Amino acid sequence: MSTGTIYHHLDTLSELVEQKADKKYYLRELGIYAYNSLKNNIESIKSPDFIHRELRSPILRKLMKVTSKRFIQFEKEDKLFTIIISLSILITGTILCGLNSFYSFLLFFIDNEQYNMDFALQILINFSFILNFLVFFILIEGISRIFYKKKENTLSFLISFPIIQFPMIFYLISHLMFKLFDLLIISIFNLLDKIFLIIFQVWSLWLLSYSLCVKKGLKIESSLIISLLFHYGTFTIILFVLV
Repeated sequence: MSTGTIYHHLDTLSELVEQKADKKYYLRELGIYAYNSLKNNIESIKSPDFIHRELRSPILRKLMKVTSKRFIQFEKEDKLFTIIISLSILITGTILCGLNSFYSFLLFFIDNEQYNMDFALQILINFSFILNFLVFFILIEGISRIFYKKKENTLSFLISFPIIQFPMIFYLISHLMFKLFDLLIISIFNLLDKIFLIIFQVWSLWLLSYSLCVKKGLKIESSLIISLLFHYGTFTIILFVLV
């Protein structure tokens, strides 16, 4: 670079840097703040265009085709529509949990027909899908804040969070069909029911990972780690505590 070019750039950065008596350049107070801000949010800076930069895996690219990008990334004009969709998912999930005699535990469902419960507890369990949504959101938001220092977009993350559970609606419908026709007593349909659960859980985990990338600015690797560890942690709790 020519000397003129260097001085031109230094002049442009005059609010951030200054030359002191020793002829060296130092960051001003605003420059230090800018530097720290960039350093602390480096993942957010790298992640906005992560779809094109990081999703090189053929599997992840295919998953993008079943991703509700518009309603997870929603702009201001889509906010009301996203709220309506999210509420519809919560209401539908609540009704289907009641019809299936399920209570919802993150991305799992536990049959409560085998337990004798009083009426008040049964009503509470019928609303477990909504309660589960709130607990699920609080846990994921807490992990983002505690371990990754991501406090941004909490409200918009909350608004679109029910979309993560959208695939589980399909599982609840399929299970209800099997149940209505007494097909679950047949081993092949029982196995098929479990396969459907796994397929729709994988879809939901992907939506969770994508939401963390979009709303919290996390890299796809970090988002997938959170989703998978969270899911296997839930499975462990069910396996050793609730069953």
